Amino acid sequence: MIDIAKFIAGYIKDHEGGLSMDPADNGNWFDPVSYAANIPQQRNVGKLIGSKFGVTGYALAQYRKVGIVTRADIANLTMDEAVAIGVRLYYKVPGFDKLLVNRVTLSIIDMAWGAGPDRAIRLMQKMIGAAVDGNLGPATARAYATWFNSLGEAKAAQAWADVRNAFYQRIASNEGPNDPDRRFLRGWINRSNSFLPGTSWWSAWA
Repeated sequence: MIDIAKFIAGYIKDHEGGLSMDPADNGNWFDPVSYAANIPQQRNVGKLIGSKFGVTGYALAQYRKVGIVTRADIANLTMDEAVAIGVRLYYKVPGFDKLLVNRVTLSIIDMAWGAGPDRAIRLMQKMIGAAVDGNLGPATARAYATWFNSLGEAKAAQAWADVRNAFYQRIASNEGPNDPDRRFLRGWINRSNSFLPGTSWWSAWA
């Protein structure tokens, strides 16, 4: 049985830093009006409050069920709360607990952490031929199981990595050749590829 909390703690340790105040990172900004309207975070909108362990202000506000969080809230975030946020908001609430537990599923959950559960679910649904609605229900879970069993874990992992990396390529070029996200692209793809067969992670999570 895979321990989801242990997995989330692992990707935080391996891929996330501590406190980040990088103004180019959308996730480091918080605007209470946008948050209340469910509008995604955007750089230069609201206040630069930072992120920690990969947890954004929006995620922290959602987890704590508050309308605003501050720079101090982010700075004082503990690893234990970060992991609890991952388990609740990026595993249980989106419905990833309905999927087969395997190394491909773990990569999908990891992408949800960075790009949002809705985006990860929609990309997965499109890949497996399910209705693309962002809702992970029984029909999607069945389609995922059929798709996974038809390919096997290694081929399924590569197929998902291709989808994931193509998404990163797209968002890193939305604003043209000087898109600020381009400097994050290599890191995003390296993270995606770290979940592929032949890596130390793949062996450790067999």
